[in-house]
Formats: sequence, structure tokens, C-alpha cells
Amino acid sequence: MMDAIHSGAWLLATDTPALPSAGVMRLGLTVGWALVLALLGAGLGFKLVAGARRLLALALALWTLVPGPASPDYWLGLAFHAPSLSAMLLCAWGLQRLLFAPPHQAGAAPVPSAPLWLLALGVLPGYALMLDTFAALPLQIYAWGFSPLALLCLLAVSLLPGLRRRRPPAWGVPEVWVAPAALLLFAATRLPTGNVWDALTDPWLWLFLNGVLLRALFRRWRGARLREPRV
Repeated sequence: MMDAIHSGAWLLATDTPALPSAGVMRLGLTVGWALVLALLGAGLGFKLVAGARRLLALALALWTLVPGPASPDYWLGLAFHAPSLSAMLLCAWGLQRLLFAPPHQAGAAPVPSAPLWLLALGVLPGYALMLDTFAALPLQIYAWGFSPLALLCLLAVSLLPGLRRRRPPAWGVPEVWVAPAALLLFAATRLPTGNVWDALTDPWLWLFLNGVLLRALFRRWRGARLREPRV
């Protein structure tokens, strides 16, 4: 019995986390901010012709390859470290939609649509981590993110959206594949910090999801008001 307990204790261990190598961390930092800047450029220039949007996105992405303080990822990395793997995947999805979608689908930067319960599931961990930062919780949630058990549990939870869908999940539906893909990439690379929470979310992505959730709640409230019978 004791041998089984000791053999399974590594699942809960947080004192010896597997961290990314310096080279992989630097690569993740550059690629992450390159995707973010490229999406921002393509989104702000969505009224331009497709060729101009692609050149703008490419120029902003290549700017991160400039060495030293002349590169934007140098300063962004100092201020915010690296984007989460989920944010990188969402930026890649958004770039594909903005730069390579058919002409009839071209438009402003796409915003993923998801059920309210799934948006809440993506937002609530951010509040828990914020409370953990101020030591307002009895548990150390962020430290638990260094344990192998956290990766296994979160990977199981991330599969719920795909299992709940009546039809087979499509690659073009980000709420189905972003979280599992981010966790699998984390298992292979340990990016960006070796903590699974940093792979799933970051402050900017969390604020973005809060905005998407508030917009969805407002639309549902407005739709309910419109359906109310007038006296």
C-alpha cells in the first residue's frame, strides 16, 4: 500500500517541475509575439486588400526577429513575458481567417463564439488565479500547475466541449480544439514557463474572454427583452 502511495506521489509533486530549455523559451517568446502582432496588424488593416493585409502581418511578424532592444518582443517579453499557448493558437486561427479565407468570408477580425458555460469555464480560472496571487485562497492553485496531475485533469476537462457536441467537432471551431491542443503542446515543450496555467491562459487572453462573455450575456439579455410581450 505504501509503495503504491509513494509511486503515485510524483503526480502531485510541484517541487521539481519540468521547465522549458532556454532556447525553447526564447523561441516561444518570439513566435508568440510574432503571432499576436501579425493578428493585430491584419485586424487593424482588415479594410485593405488581401495582399496588403498579408504584407502588413508578415512585416510585423518579421519585426520580432530583429535582435536586441529594437525588437518588439524584447520589450513585450519584459513587460508580459510570453503569450499563452492558447493565445498563440487563437492568433494563428484568426490569421488564417483574416488572411486566407475566401473573399465572401473576408471581414473584420473574427471572434470565437462559444456557449456561455464554456466561456465561463475559460474565465473562472483567471479569477481563481488572481485570488491565489493575493493569497486569498486556502490552496495554492498556481503552484499546483507544476504537477503532472494538473495537466492530466485539465486535459480531461478540455475534452468536454468536443464530447458535448452532437456532431463530430470541426477543426474550424476553436472552442473544441484550442485547449486540448495547447495542453498537448505544453506536454511536449513545457512552454511558456513550465506551469500548465500559463499555457492555458494569460492576462490579455483572460481580459479578451471576459469581453466575449460580457458581449454574449448582453446579446442574450437584449434578445430576451425583444421577445418580451409588449403590454
